[in-house]
Amino acid sequence: MKAYFTLSKSKLLEQLRILTNLNLKISYSYKTNREIGNILQEISPETFFSIHAHDEISMIQDKSKISFFTQAENLKELKQIIQTGITTFVVDNEIDLEQILEAAEQTKTKIKISLRMKFQEHRIGTGKYFVYGMPSSKVNELISKLKDNVNISQLGIHIHRKSQNTSEWEIVEELKDSLTKETLEIISTLNLGGGLPVQYKSYTNSTLPYILRKLENVKKFLDVYNIQTIIEPGRFIAAPPIKLHTNIIQIQNPNIILNTTIYNCALDNILTETKMLVEEEISEEEEGQYHLLKGNSPTRDDIFRYKVKLKSAPKVGDQITFLNAGAYNYTTDFFGYKKLETKLIV
Repeated sequence: MKAYFTLSKSKLLEQLRILTNLNLKISYSYKTNREIGNILQEISPETFFSIHAHDEISMIQDKSKISFFTQAENLKELKQIIQTGITTFVVDNEIDLEQILEAAEQTKTKIKISLRMKFQEHRIGTGKYFVYGMPSSKVNELISKLKDNVNISQLGIHIHRKSQNTSEWEIVEELKDSLTKETLEIISTLNLGGGLPVQYKSYTNSTLPYILRKLENVKKFLDVYNIQTIIEPGRFIAAPPIKLHTNIIQIQNPNIILNTTIYNCALDNILTETKMLVEEEISEEEEGQYHLLKGNSPTRDDIFRYKVKLKSAPKVGDQITFLNAGAYNYTTDFFGYKKLETKLIV
């Protein structure tokens, strides 16, 4: 038997409802999981989509629902994107801004632009990851400059939230520190990005009620200025509805070898160290034995979990099911691996 994913439509709707109950507009980050995005197009007509790659444009049926994130496209490419019917763009630097404005001018198209702003600037360093966006001072300057541009039908701001964010949610205070009153009176939308936490062995989502209260506060603050509040949940929407089903093919006590590999379905384990919960695992207080769960590739880092406690002695053929497995579960062609099947369930 091959490993496979299951995608629960009811769980997907449950995750969506958590955010729609706050009257937030949702723009799903399609790169997180395309299967989830395709189901959303069927069951959630009010959901919009954040698109980062040219190849993904054709996968969204209604191009008016796309916000395209520019990233060093040339003028010809931007004109082609506009000609597909996309008129909403998120821009994180001045070079891309000049290019998209020129593309709009040449195609005689009115476009909506959101400027990506660095958030919590006093905490940002150059560090391990690239920091997207422009300083708030530059964003305020550009908003004032662009407000009368004849090629722009709407201005907005996009702020990037780091993934699995459990602590930095004082957004109202940050907005007051970052944006001038003039800017708040000009813009029509503010996208809060993503960052909503999902439960993993390595992360908790116990702060979610607190975060949702903070989101309510942001919406109330922005409503005063008649600004639409957008949330861009990728992982929060994609991870919980999907489980990864594997089988034990060999036992080298205490090591268990599974019939798939991280490189085929769970690269997120390596890239962001999000170790998935196992449905069959028990608590530390219960009687059982600890095991290491390894993939079936000959690579040393192909480890799903270093320490999982199981109640009964595992046997070859037993199933091991991983929870919250839907975010960034893409495959690679390493060793000729193929994408795992995703089975839809109610």
